[in-house]
Amino acid sequence: MSNYRIRLAEVEDLARIPAIEAAAAKQFEPYVSQLEISVDHLSGLTPMTFLKRAQLEKRIWVAVLENQPVGFIVAKFLIESCFIVELDVLPAYSRQGIGSALIEICCEGARSRNHTQLTLTTFRYVPWNIPFYQQCGFEILPIERCSSELSAIVQHEARYGFVQKHRVVMRRILSRKRE
Repeated sequence: MSNYRIRLAEVEDLARIPAIEAAAAKQFEPYVSQLEISVDHLSGLTPMTFLKRAQLEKRIWVAVLENQPVGFIVAKFLIESCFIVELDVLPAYSRQGIGSALIEICCEGARSRNHTQLTLTTFRYVPWNIPFYQQCGFEILPIERCSSELSAIVQHEARYGFVQKHRVVMRRILSRKRE
């Protein structure tokens, strides 16, 4: 296991985020036809303006190895939950606990803002997605049980071109922070 460190992203880290996101997205390329999307959907990177705002609002964390980010998680604080907008780890560093560690730090951030749940959307039929998130304590949340905010996110993704039947909403209930 590598000696990575998880911390809030600094301004200097943001320039490295697009390369991490692009490298991680390549892992989904074998599934584009099954997911009814194009490779272009995978190459749509999170806008830098969004990342800069997330950094200012302290809702983006990075996994750093030798002073270089190798993974990141960015969240959006909704009324009813903390929503994971993006979670990516460079493929060379996958399966080392970095993604799980990023989720845990995001849980801490959510708890510190008095959120009781962490939510996300992901691809339903990519073999590692749902099992990974289930190992991290997430459960599938049926769309009819989603808050209006989560439903709006799902609708936004559909307008972007993600086919709803290939997406899934997941939720992790957060226990109270131990004092």
